[in-house]
Amino acid sequence: MITDKDLLSIGLIRRTRYKDLPTFVFVKRDGLFVPFRSEQIAELVGEEGFVLRSDVQDEGDGTLTWQDLVGYTIEDERKVVGKIAQVDESTINTLAILEDERMIPLHEDFIVEIDEDARILRVNLPFEL
Repeated sequence: MITDKDLLSIGLIRRTRYKDLPTFVFVKRDGLFVPFRSEQIAELVGEEGFVLRSDVQDEGDGTLTWQDLVGYTIEDERKVVGKIAQVDESTINTLAILEDERMIPLHEDFIVEIDEDARILRVNLPFEL
């Protein structure tokens, strides 16, 4: 069964033609990810689309995506801010949504360090949480 860990969000589907899509695009229906052929993209307008990670990323290339940060703990100046429950990439500003539903912008300027072994995202935010 396909889970959210197997997929990457491509955001809200707004147009009927996308260049270089993999064979299948997934949408979440009734809690399950349902595959659609890329040619059926017109049926999915208005829904969040997902693609298999393996279709867009080499497993061994070491490149992290925003979605890879789900489950990481965010620390700001030695203070634990919270744990990332999900990442929203549907708008121009990528947001980390914490378990307590607070939202924090994920921007490269705020990230100090990513400790993959400890699953910690160290940030220097320009505002108090």
